[in-house]
Order: sequence, then structure tokens, then C-alpha cells
Amino acid sequence: MSVGPLVSTSLAAVGTRLRVEELTLSTHEGPPGTLVSVTGTGFDVCGQATLTFDGQHATPAEVHIPKISGTIKVPQDATVGPHHTIEAACDSGNAYQADDEFTVTSGGGTTTDEHQTLTLDPDHGSVGTPVNVQGKGFAQCSAKTVDLYVLNGPAIASAIPVTENGDFSYKEVVPDPTPPDTYTFRAACTGEPDVYADAYLVVESPANPVLSLDPEQGETNATLKATGTGFRCPNVDFLWDGGESPFASAAVKEPDSFTTEITVPADAQPGKHMVRAVCAAYPEQYDDSAFTVTANDGTDNGGTDNGGTDNGGTDNGGTDNGGTDNGGTDNGGTDNGSTDNGGTDNGGTGGGGGGGDQSVAVGWVVGPASLGAALLLAIAAAAYFGRLHRGPRWVRGHVRATLRPAPATADLTEPHPSGEGPTRTVRLDPHADPGSAAIEETDR
Repeated sequence: MSVGPLVSTSLAAVGTRLRVEELTLSTHEGPPGTLVSVTGTGFDVCGQATLTFDGQHATPAEVHIPKISGTIKVPQDATVGPHHTIEAACDSGNAYQADDEFTVTSGGGTTTDEHQTLTLDPDHGSVGTPVNVQGKGFAQCSAKTVDLYVLNGPAIASAIPVTENGDFSYKEVVPDPTPPDTYTFRAACTGEPDVYADAYLVVESPANPVLSLDPEQGETNATLKATGTGFRCPNVDFLWDGGESPFASAAVKEPDSFTTEITVPADAQPGKHMVRAVCAAYPEQYDDSAFTVTANDGTDNGGTDNGGTDNGGTDNGGTDNGGTDNGGTDNGGTDNGSTDNGGTDNGGTGGGGGGGDQSVAVGWVVGPASLGAALLLAIAAAAYFGRLHRGPRWVRGHVRATLRPAPATADLTEPHPSGEGPTRTVRLDPHADPGSAAIEETDR
């Protein structure tokens, strides 16, 4: 039968400081082959620690200053009886050591195969760390169940089923808040508290997760290298701007770190965004890192399309709105101010030419001259008014219209400070340039 742990104290004066090392054993008696869990406190300076049985059978122990912990087996050649010693010492010398007494029994009650053991994996971690608890040798439990609790602390679980071969397993997560310290886990047969096994869990300071991205800016679909440290969990998820669904994930490797590649979401908008790496099982462990999404290329956001010829070209300031059609020949051309109104027909030979005819006596020419003048005036009037009233068939036969290309264009641009985008959008639809128009008579 096992008994509860007893404490042995060693006092030593080092300089002017009084130091106390304490050693605690899970049991103080047992047959050869018994596994004894050992924990020590007060080991302020200790690089490596070693456990021994009667000064021999050295077994390494774990160091978590100022505490140490480990398990040592009672050697098979140990003699039955009291006055055996289990000792813990540091490599810094005998200044830091402690020991406790152990009694070797004949093994009539508990054998090596029946001895209970409890293991924790891992046996250290911070708040949120999952711990796998494994027990063996509990086949003698009458209730076929065990209770798991922290010694001198709260209960963890009750009535955990035990298999036929005496094994059980359980998963526990270090709860929040749990101050950093060394805690003793105990598994005992339900209703039989004297049948138990202990293991030790060192709770460390909280995790300090840090995420970094390389590079810190780029286009959509760009590949980034994400590096994380201080993530004490099996896996992390990556969230974009605090979204609920992760866009990538990665496994965390020892020691609490990862390096992986992630891809910028294809629908990410240009600008600054936050990438979060968060423990999948423990969302309270996370860190954020900024990433800036840039445009795919310079032309789309500030190129010719928004400030080039299309938005300020000939269509909106060219020939169509100020060309020949509105101020050309049709409204002020030859028909209204040409030779017909002031040319030879009204002042030429037929209307009063020179020469010897003008010296004939007036009396003789009065009659015939008046008649000739009237005839000439009538002919000139008919010709004049005939021209003014020519029909469409004459126009089609004597008038031709041709297009001439316009030589000039105009640009519409919007000035804005360097590095900043446009402040407004103007849409202008392009049309073919009609050029300029001119009308002339083909028979002139």
C-alpha cells in the first residue's frame, strides 16, 4: 500500500544567505522496481540535476529553476529494509542538494507490474497548453475508475474509466488563470485514495506570440513568408482583416514556432490590411501584422485611360462643335457674296461698254438705244434671278461637297498632387473625326 508524500528538508548556509532545499517523494516505500516520482524546490542555481538511490544508479532530472523533477526506479538489488536514501543534486556541486529516506519492502503486497504510474505530456507549458494524462497499473481499482485532481488543489475529473489492463487516459488544458508554478497531478482509485500515482506539471509564464510577414506589401495573389514565434499550440489559422474564415493555416513546430507561405486573397482591395495568426485551439493566443496591397500596375490607377486623349480629345473640343459646318462656306460663302452680285454681268460690256459707239449723236440713238438697254436689263435680271432660283437637279450637277481632316486635337487632363489618385471620374465616348466641309461649284 502506498502512502502520501513526505517532505525532507536540507538546510545549508551559503555566505550570509540561508537556503532551504526540499525534496518530495511520491512514495517512501516499495519493492525493487518501484518507480518513485521526485520533485525538489529551492534549487536556485542549477544547470543539470541528477537523482540517485543510495548514491548510485544516477538518473537525470528536469530543471525548472528553482524546481527540479524526475522519476527514479528502486534497483532490483536493493536490500529489504529502511534507511535507504534517494538524493537530488545539481551539477554546481553539493551546495544544492536534498535527500529523503526510502524503505524497500519484500514486495508481498505490491509488485512492479502492479505499481501505478502517471505521466503528463508535455509536463510543462503555459495557460491554454493541452496536456495528455496517461495512467498505468490501476487494474486493482475496485470501482474500475480513477479520480484526477491537483494535490491540495481543485478536482480535474472524476470517475475516469480504467481498462482491463489498468490503463486510462485523459486530456486536460491548463486553465486560465493559473499562476506560473509547479503543480502535482494525482490519479487515485475512486473510493480508494491510498492507491494513487503522482506526476508534476510546470506552468510557465504566458505565451508571447509574434507574427512577421515578408514582404510587407505586394499585389493580390502574391506569396508571403509568414514567420511566428511564441505560439504554444499545435496549429495556427490566418485571418484577413479579422474575418471568421481562415484563408490559410500552418502547423506549429518546436519550439513554439512556424514558417510557412501564404497567398494574398485575390479579392483584396488596394490599401492597408491586417493579417492575424491565431491558435486554432486557443483563440486567446494571436498576433497581428500589417500588409499593404498595391495595385496590379500603374496604368490602371493613373495612366492614359483616366487622363489621356480619350477623355480630352477631338470629340469634345474638335471640329464637330466649332468646325466649318457652323461657320463655314454655307452661311457666308460664294452664293451671298460672290462675283454674281458684283461681277461682270452687272458691269461688263453688255451693260455699257466703251469704244466708238458712245460718240454717236444722241438724237439719232435715243429710240434704238433705249430699246437695247431695256433688253439688256431684262437679260441680266433673268440671269441673276435664274441663278438664285436654280433647282436641286442643277445643284447636284454643279455642286460637290468634300470632307477634309482636322489637323488639331485637344486633351482633357486633371492635375493632382504626386502620389495621389484622381479625385473624380469623367466618362467621354469617342467618335470618328468628321473633319471639315467645303462646298464649291464644279463648273467654275
